[in-house]
Amino acid sequence: MGCFSFSFSGQSRAVSSSKRSSLIRIATATSGIVYAQSNPDSGPRISLVIPESLSLPWQISQGLIHRPDLSFFGHFTAFTSRGSEAPANNDKRVPVEASDSSKPPTNGYLGRDTIANAAARIGPAVVNLSIPQSAYGITTGKSIGSGTIIDPDGTILTCAHVVLGFQSIHQSSKGRVDVTLQDGRTFEGVVVNADLQSDIALVKIKSKTPLPTAKIGFSSKLRPGDWVIAVGCPLSLQNTVTAGIVSCVDRKSSDLGLGGTRREYLQTDCAVNAGNSGGPLVNLDGEVVGVNIMKVLSADGLGFSVPIDSVSKIVEHFKKSGRVIRPWLGLKMVELNKMIIAQLKERDPMFPDVEKGILVPAVIPGSPADRAGFKPGDVVVRFDGKPVETIKEIIEIIDDRVEKQMQVVVERSNKEKVTLQVTPVEADPDM
Repeated sequence: MGCFSFSFSGQSRAVSSSKRSSLIRIATATSGIVYAQSNPDSGPRISLVIPESLSLPWQISQGLIHRPDLSFFGHFTAFTSRGSEAPANNDKRVPVEASDSSKPPTNGYLGRDTIANAAARIGPAVVNLSIPQSAYGITTGKSIGSGTIIDPDGTILTCAHVVLGFQSIHQSSKGRVDVTLQDGRTFEGVVVNADLQSDIALVKIKSKTPLPTAKIGFSSKLRPGDWVIAVGCPLSLQNTVTAGIVSCVDRKSSDLGLGGTRREYLQTDCAVNAGNSGGPLVNLDGEVVGVNIMKVLSADGLGFSVPIDSVSKIVEHFKKSGRVIRPWLGLKMVELNKMIIAQLKERDPMFPDVEKGILVPAVIPGSPADRAGFKPGDVVVRFDGKPVETIKEIIEIIDDRVEKQMQVVVERSNKEKVTLQVTPVEADPDM
């Protein structure tokens, strides 16, 4: 037999008036026995004796969340305690049944309504996009996708391939898009901006009545393992929500076999299917943290989204220049760390004596970098006066500064340090 003791949180009463400690059998409960022990010096004490083979109704199975601070049965507190040691009245803990499920969890646990609340916040702003497809003037079908209203003026964020079909912005139904909101309203939208390299586009609708909008979050705050949801219209099924976790926060385009401009994606295991493209990836606060863009056909649980931080920069380019301006140097670059540097030094004792930086394994002939004097094997340590360790830092420093000269410090073999002057040019959109 095992013994479990409980104490009342209310005012205690003596069971016996005797000055000696006495043990009184009170009642039997199934296969267990409840005892009351009275001692004038220590106060009353109640014990419940249960055979080891009898499972307790509040025992928690392995694999479920265990809340060690949770009180069972309201006025009983688990584990042995004396009757005079009732919980203080200033205990501010809120009972589980009285908690407000409309608020996001703050205790680190995934609540029963957490995902549902996030979906409810983003849902009204998610729209269905339908674009008639035609060939030689004959309608061949419709392209179905999703989008998110990000501004009360009717600006909708989506994927370029949804509204353009990887064609020019002046082709494919002349940029017209049929937009359907969750509340049933329909609009005719117009594609106002599109960038095929990032696969991001903006569609605009006009409404005389207020439009629901989504709140934009920060993809930089995501970590592998964070919960996210994907909302959209897969297979033309509007208002569909799927949940999963972030698998990788910086999946490189080169890892996926995608050429062209270097890009990074959020990898998740949310179910993403045809029609989800352009829909939002959302955190548990109901904020947009990405734009769902593609999946791996040969594998389940591999979906990819454009991080919202990158999307925000693209939208800024749209507003400022009407297009995304991408400076080009003509360098191939590899980020270095201590292990890679040690391996390179082992292979070649003449490798530059550096602790960090970006290696230049190749320089494109005739490029701005070639004209500036870059050589294969150079290690970039400073760019425009700032120390650099990652390719992302260089991209952020250059930003959209085309035709503006910048100083770059490189380390070479034989402990040679050289300062080069390079002037980025705008990249060819078809590269």
